[in-house]
Amino acid sequence: MRRISTRIRKNTQIVPLLILVFLFFILTLSGYYLLFQNGDLDHSLAKSLLRLGLPLTNGDENGQEEPYNLRSLIYALTNYDLQDPLTMLGAILPIAPKITGQLRVWEERPFVFVQELSFGPDPVRPLPNTDFSPERVVEPKSPQVLIYHTHTSEMYLGRAVAANQSAQAHYTFRNLADPTITGVMAVGRHLSNALNSLGIGAVHETRIHTLPSINNSYSNSEKTVREILSKRQDFQMVIDLHRDAGVPTPSIMINGRSVARMVLVVGTAERIPLAHPNFQENLNFATKVKNICDEMYPGLMRPLQVQKDARYNQHLHPHSVIVEIGSVENTLEEALLAAELLANVLARVLPY
Repeated sequence: MRRISTRIRKNTQIVPLLILVFLFFILTLSGYYLLFQNGDLDHSLAKSLLRLGLPLTNGDENGQEEPYNLRSLIYALTNYDLQDPLTMLGAILPIAPKITGQLRVWEERPFVFVQELSFGPDPVRPLPNTDFSPERVVEPKSPQVLIYHTHTSEMYLGRAVAANQSAQAHYTFRNLADPTITGVMAVGRHLSNALNSLGIGAVHETRIHTLPSINNSYSNSEKTVREILSKRQDFQMVIDLHRDAGVPTPSIMINGRSVARMVLVVGTAERIPLAHPNFQENLNFATKVKNICDEMYPGLMRPLQVQKDARYNQHLHPHSVIVEIGSVENTLEEALLAAELLANVLARVLPY
């Protein structure tokens, strides 16, 4: 009789626990359905609150987001991509994802740097007792500029893309070791090479940040930048290099050459509960770059964009800025020319 009563007590203790587990499971599925599946309810407030709690982005350059799914949710919570075994391998062997840079075969493009492209001051960084020529490569100093890509997937198509077809302008990476070089990555490489040739040390970080979804891009790139800056504190500038979309006048003719226009974007986070107390330093620096570019290449740079409802990881460095070089409507060649002219501008901005 005593044994029977003991079993009954044990079973009565298990039942409430099972009920709680069942209720948690039901609430989780219900919440997932309400937030992420199509329905008749307006989920904008709930999704906004979720983005504040989870390190997700505000969407792509068209203000659109990829549909949320279980894969993205699990990645945001655990950093494990259900469709990419490399994320699991990377957790065990942290060196694994770093092989991606060695797998890419870069096309080293010749510089243009023709003097007739400049308006006003000589665009070339003055060198003591030497004349600059495109073939001459100056030994760069220690790295001064960090270049990375939050939206590593962005491509240049040379044509407009409908708002509901923005995914066409993004390459879909297979995994973290995908060796594909996208348009924005090629422009970042060219900008890095141009800066190094002018004696400005540049580091080009090509880690993929758009997996498993573009919604995870900014949280991924924040981890990358934090890691790099923890090892080096002497960068003078941090560039998150993108390309834009839906620009009415995406290019400008400079002495017979079509060059992609660009824009600087600064987030102040004034309208969202994210700490960014020193945004004014970023804004002042971006304004300085814009003013010098206007002197050297009038019309090349579009008006400075200030976003009060975003931070764009710019709280990590006082001279951090988004640079949108060209748009999806530009060709890659136009964007490469713009990168060279930006290198000339930065040669006037950055200290020796």
